[in-house]
Amino acid sequence: MKKLLLSLFMISSSFAYSQILQSEDFNSLTVGDIGTDLTGVTPGQGGWLTFNSTGGTNSANSNYQIVVEGGDFGNVFQFTGSNGATGNKFMWKSGLPAVWADRTPGNNIIEVEFDYFTGPTTSSLNSFRVYIYSAEASPKVLAGMGIAKNATISALPFTNVVSGFAHWTSTPGTGTYSFGLGPATTSPIVLPVDTWVRMGFSFNVTTGEVKWKGPGFDASFTGSEAFPVVTAGLEPGEIDFIAIAGTGNTVASVSKFDNYVAKASNTDTLLSVDGQNLVSNAISAYPNPTKDKFVVDTNNESQIKAIVITDLNGRVVKNVNFENVASTAQVDISDLNLGVYFLTITTDLGVGTSKIIKN
Repeated sequence: MKKLLLSLFMISSSFAYSQILQSEDFNSLTVGDIGTDLTGVTPGQGGWLTFNSTGGTNSANSNYQIVVEGGDFGNVFQFTGSNGATGNKFMWKSGLPAVWADRTPGNNIIEVEFDYFTGPTTSSLNSFRVYIYSAEASPKVLAGMGIAKNATISALPFTNVVSGFAHWTSTPGTGTYSFGLGPATTSPIVLPVDTWVRMGFSFNVTTGEVKWKGPGFDASFTGSEAFPVVTAGLEPGEIDFIAIAGTGNTVASVSKFDNYVAKASNTDTLLSVDGQNLVSNAISAYPNPTKDKFVVDTNNESQIKAIVITDLNGRVVKNVNFENVASTAQVDISDLNLGVYFLTITTDLGVGTSKIIKN
């Protein structure tokens, strides 16, 4: 345990030195339980593993659900926390060390992004987190982000408080520390109820730097004299979705996740395709506009492995994986609404981006 222009002619874009390691929009999964069991041993839908630590009375597979959100989201992951003060819950995919080892040389930043639904007001003390764990026998939290349903900060109550997490050394000891992401201790980052937001964080394996981004915050930490870096050089081993029970908790709460992606990059690309280091290999997408199908062509010998399609709000609306890789691929978007979409094309040489219009 553990503890991814707008004309009738071709458009081209450039490859970035980044690549998708894992991704999931949950639309290919069947509504219902995700997990097969709660031991963290037997994979469930989509290869997801689930594990419950001891505690709480709601410890069934039904706490890890695929539900229909509808609209632009389709299916999403619904996570139910413990109804007690103990009973943390974990969900993850295996295989991260292998794809990380196979990444493009120089892509030493691992980035994680996801959509999160805050849900209604609740008295629950649950918090929901996403962690990157190190590939060690006793894993460390290399980087993470969490949302506490309710928290008391400087004697004041707050709801949906966003915090960053990382492993540092300080007095009184070494361990996982939380980082307030607001402008001051008494001004935390809080999210409105019943709202979808997109957030992300990253860990730089070379330097140990951690970054956190989302609505109203863009923060990073590289260590200090009081908090020296102790994680530089550690490789990522696993990315977990976690429901923390909460000290003194007696009420279960629910949150939702969607459009999860983990990438390897050589520069900061969190929540954006801008500002990336590019090379000159061009991608073409045609015909553009299209009514139902289009072709992606790398215009070189690079092999297309996967294409992720997102809408103007950054939400993943389609994931296409290719078993027989080639330098060209046809994609059917007859099931999508009319509009402009962004393409993220993963190849054996890296990741490129482009756009397509459906009319």
